[in-house]
Amino acid sequence: MNLATKLIALLATLRTPNVPSVACNVITGILLAGITNPIHTPNAISAIACGILLYLAGNLLNDWHDRNRDAIHRPERALPKKIFQSSSYLSFAIVCSLAGLAFVAANPRSLTVACVILGLILIYTKSHKSTAWAIIPMGLCRALLPALGYFACNQPTLTAELIAIAAGLFIHTAGLSLIARSESNSSNRFSHIHLYAYPFLVVITCLAPHIEDARCIIHLWLAALPYLLWMTVALTLLRKSTFTGVSMLLAGIPLVDLTFILPFAMLSENPLPWLAFCVPPLALILGKSLQKIVPAT
Repeated sequence: MNLATKLIALLATLRTPNVPSVACNVITGILLAGITNPIHTPNAISAIACGILLYLAGNLLNDWHDRNRDAIHRPERALPKKIFQSSSYLSFAIVCSLAGLAFVAANPRSLTVACVILGLILIYTKSHKSTAWAIIPMGLCRALLPALGYFACNQPTLTAELIAIAAGLFIHTAGLSLIARSESNSSNRFSHIHLYAYPFLVVITCLAPHIEDARCIIHLWLAALPYLLWMTVALTLLRKSTFTGVSMLLAGIPLVDLTFILPFAMLSENPLPWLAFCVPPLALILGKSLQKIVPAT
């Protein structure tokens, strides 16, 4: 087996198209911290590296744990095809986990968040095939990524803004995870109208800290427009192809960050630098481009 085949198989295992969105979630927390405190670049980079490494560890651990089931239901994956040894996945997952924790070891708050994420990864890995409630630890893993970046910048306490972006990411991720559970079930075609309601819950949650009076509502809905348009397309495609729809939902995760970030340009007395608003679109474009090479699920 040639090197290119092994590389593609490894990139698929790592769900590489989702890595840009993981980095974007952490960066959102860093930017939020930067509104009131100068951003310490080494700490910020360490938080981003930690988030990515924990994500990679989770994917490796997931495929290692599911290797016997995947031999029946997902034979195209690397372990059922014997491209790699299962022990190498477990070893690499442990290395990524320890390296991720090491990156934030000097910051007690970030280290605590990273340890909680790792614990949630283990819970999800153990339970995700046996119960739909596993969408909760999955969603919480995403929800905690902004906190990882926020606390890495020496912010001492939670804020309403941090809770809002965490809740928005949780709702989006839990929703798409519930949909993805039925990816291989052709009898489930998602005709329920509640699928079109949950993006509005994401928007309301992300925008809630910015709502001060009725005059700002129009500006806030403009901030939500990119996310809502993307979700309309994704949920429409979902009715035709679960795989395509879920891939769109995954690629759209940075737009949750954008919905949260844009009001800081429109309404805040302490606006973020305009460069900050380029991060979510770039993460979306990069993630969607990588989906052309390997699948996101």
